[in-house]
Amino acid sequence: RASIKKCPYRIAIISTGLIMHQRESNGQFIHEAGMLLEKRYGTLILDEAHRARLRGGLGEKATQPNNLLAFMREIAKKTKHLILGTATPIQTDVRELWDLLSILSSGANFVLGDTLSPWRKHETAIPLITGKAGVNSSEDAWHWLRNPLPPANEHQIIANIRDNLSIRPDMFDCSHDFDNLDYLVKEMWLSECLEPGFFQQYNPVLRHVVVRKRKQLEDDGLLEKVGVNTHPILAKSYLYQARFMGLGISTNTPFQVAYEKAGEFCDLLSSRAPVGGFMKTLLLQRICSSFASGLKTAQKMLKHSMADDYDTEDDDIEQVEHVLSSMSPDEVACLQEIEEQLSRPEAVDSKLDTVKWFLTEFPTDGKTWLEHGCIIFSQYYDTVEWVASELAKSYPDQVVAVYAGVGKSRLYKGTEFNSVERETIKQAVRKHEIKLVVATDAACEGLNLQTLGTLINIDLPWNPSRLEQRLGRIRRFGQARKYVDMLNLVYSDTQDEKIYGVLSDRMRDTYDIFGSLPDTIDDDWIQDENQLKARIDAYIHERKAAQNAFSVKYRNSVDPEANRWERCAEVLSRRDIINKLSEPW
Repeated sequence: RASIKKCPYRIAIISTGLIMHQRESNGQFIHEAGMLLEKRYGTLILDEAHRARLRGGLGEKATQPNNLLAFMREIAKKTKHLILGTATPIQTDVRELWDLLSILSSGANFVLGDTLSPWRKHETAIPLITGKAGVNSSEDAWHWLRNPLPPANEHQIIANIRDNLSIRPDMFDCSHDFDNLDYLVKEMWLSECLEPGFFQQYNPVLRHVVVRKRKQLEDDGLLEKVGVNTHPILAKSYLYQARFMGLGISTNTPFQVAYEKAGEFCDLLSSRAPVGGFMKTLLLQRICSSFASGLKTAQKMLKHSMADDYDTEDDDIEQVEHVLSSMSPDEVACLQEIEEQLSRPEAVDSKLDTVKWFLTEFPTDGKTWLEHGCIIFSQYYDTVEWVASELAKSYPDQVVAVYAGVGKSRLYKGTEFNSVERETIKQAVRKHEIKLVVATDAACEGLNLQTLGTLINIDLPWNPSRLEQRLGRIRRFGQARKYVDMLNLVYSDTQDEKIYGVLSDRMRDTYDIFGSLPDTIDDDWIQDENQLKARIDAYIHERKAAQNAFSVKYRNSVDPEANRWERCAEVLSRRDIINKLSEPW
């Protein structure tokens, strides 16, 4: 605390993990987080801002802000400028964007207006922005336009209204009632706001959210296109030497019995506890990740503990452990059967053999995947640790890196390993000293590995935004390959294969592989394959409608040939730079 008070520097970089764990049960932030809230700031930037959200999940706390969102709403009141950066502002519901807008609007009524503003209610604002609803009268238009009143440069109508009502440029709240407006405002200018699409183009969301999609930047010539070859290709199954049964790889009897018992366990649990649905996701996804992950998860559950499970929210862990502490004999028997089956000698995981075959026996562009360099992703550390150790044994001349959470990153060679800092791995990959990296999703945000040319998803999260983030580690500026290769592995006859089958039909654009897929697949979507297809298609339609407004706003304002730095023929002074950076976006 004392060092924060005395700090002479003007710039500070702070881990959000610090904020997440420094709040007491009464809601007060303590230690460094509390001290930070006592100061004022010129500019505040939050990266990976999607982590500031409502708690969600189970119980009465589901609609409460998590610690990061609560902290950001407070500190936003103490900063002059605020920027929130995220690649996934929307997970499953457009409403989640309002969690972030609530941060921007803390102490800044010009964002969403005051507490009486209709823009603060996402239930009514979203239909207007997406074009599902409209305004029917000048009075209705004034209701939406006045609070907050947009800046004059947004539209001539707004400039006219501001001038007529003598509202200063730095004022964004208007106390004039509709009945007190003169004829010119009521009948002339506000009537123009009734035109279809007016509030789709002029609203607080477009005013304060900047969207840049990779495909749009590529289409505008601002980024070089990098395509993606996704494997397996159903139409070319002959390429893979009968390794796939459709989109999935074959399993064996131990796995099939364990998977069946996992479903039975979830059904038993769901019948007596509301946490059962969450547990079903947890157990089935881990078994579908790898035999090793499924085995260790069953063993943890038998010990009534998930405390070392850093992929699960703290509140969820507490509820899960409470339910596990009172398991019935039938539930315990299911977990014991899973443990027994996945411990059998014949329980050999075919994912490992498939990974090794693609690394050394499936060349593309004249090189093996190992020669191109490969990153292998999993949701779970148990799978990452197993894959890395087995690959190190198979390729004793290769250094295999594990890129994971704090204290869990390692370098394997043969049967030995050393713990290292993540920065060491990044530097070694950048220098081409390491060509094989196995990583967890939790650690991959902000990771740049464009020196690697291939990617293997050893499991598929029910969260396409995570897949997009994984691909973004290698599909970025500086990637030497025109097309990168991506392998997606799922077991046959599992929930994962069903979900991937639906997603793969909508992942056919080589350059926009994830298109407008939802960021997360809700648990209740996957009970029926037809329902899953319908839900995803409906979501894609709604998301495209929401994104159209951004395209209209930005596409025509970007000139890829303008102000190209490589054509600069002048030496810029400090004043030139300040003037340029001071221009509005």
